[in-house]
Amino acid sequence: MDREKLQREGRLSVKEKDRKKLELKIRGLIESVRLHLDPLEMIEDLDMDVAHQEMNELADTWADYRQILKDMAATRKALGQ
Repeated sequence: MDREKLQREGRLSVKEKDRKKLELKIRGLIESVRLHLDPLEMIEDLDMDVAHQEMNELADTWADYRQILKDMAATRKALGQ
């Protein structure tokens, strides 16, 4: 196996670990936003500041997640997978 292929496989492995971490973070943020936007709460009691902050973080994390998926697809293509 050539050196370049090993390097790409190593990068793919790192990206997969990063993807899993981001997936867990996204799922946690989704749950947290849902808790802060409880439809059974009075509207005036909703913690919109926290929900807004977490939605911004969720959007940023989601963008990172999508980029990792693109990077992984490109690496797999280069590896012939």
